[in-house]
Amino acid sequence: MDITKDTISIKKASYGFSLPEWLTKKKKKNWKEKFPKKNEAILLPNLSEEPLDECNYAEIVWRDGAYWFCYTVQVPERDLSSFDKKVAGADLGEIHAVAVATENKALLVSGRAMCSISQFRAKVLAELSKKMSRCKKGSNQWKKYKQAKHRIRQTSKNQLKELEHKITKEVVSFLVEEQVTHFVIGHASGIEKWTKKNEKKKQKTSKVRRQQLSLWNQGKMKQKLTYKAALMGIKVEATEESYTSQDCPFCNGRHQAKGRHFICSVHKTEIHRDVNGAQNIARKKHTMAVQPLHSVLFKQPIWYKRFLSEEIRQKTKHPKDKPKKEPSIASRMA
Repeated sequence: MDITKDTISIKKASYGFSLPEWLTKKKKKNWKEKFPKKNEAILLPNLSEEPLDECNYAEIVWRDGAYWFCYTVQVPERDLSSFDKKVAGADLGEIHAVAVATENKALLVSGRAMCSISQFRAKVLAELSKKMSRCKKGSNQWKKYKQAKHRIRQTSKNQLKELEHKITKEVVSFLVEEQVTHFVIGHASGIEKWTKKNEKKKQKTSKVRRQQLSLWNQGKMKQKLTYKAALMGIKVEATEESYTSQDCPFCNGRHQAKGRHFICSVHKTEIHRDVNGAQNIARKKHTMAVQPLHSVLFKQPIWYKRFLSEEIRQKTKHPKDKPKKEPSIASRMA
């Protein structure tokens, strides 16, 4: 494989014939016949933004119905030794995928789009499984349902993966802007235990809530946040997050949060419950001053394709993208 600034050249061996055509010929085949080997090359456009001179590893893989050029580049970490120590905590959730908070500023990125995709996938797969159970295994209709399930899984997987990268990028950009040096992420594993039946409380969690917990991909979010923050030189730590949304930083007591707001009945102060949880997660590892927040920023994951020009779309489009449909005659005459 030869890589230049504009093109990527891949070596390919050609024998001057097609194996399926040669095997299906009617004439008698000469199995001892030799064919000369020809070394050819396939040229691909180089769309990478990073300089590939320092590329450590590269390969071409078949993924989602097309060939993808994957490579790794050594990226130097940022040096934060000259920065003052600043701590931030992260609380992972469903309604807000990630809530990040420092002493005086917070960012909440919505996760409703991810919940919608996950619930739609679960609903469609359940319906297709029900239809497959009524068909004979191996029949044509059974195979069609199986292919539909595969398409739904693949499409939702790609959509969730893109949203995960968008959300984590927003969070890391916030950390870099605020010059954070230490980042603490809440460890939410084990939250699904005793959800079917709790013998101590003698109650049963609803099926909807159990499904939400099973579809919650907090492990992938944590993994992406960890490596992206580490690339920026930020020290990442994890801690247990029990009762962090109920602990009051003003009176050191514990109160139940009502809705999305946490209200202290002693000092009559109000704060967002996810922001309070993120700050308390950071306080489990480092000291953080208790002071009112200057701003709480709410964001949605940005769909980057909406802001691309038509010229950039044509350069970076997927091989399976269909051409844009022309407007109908009725719409053009209106």
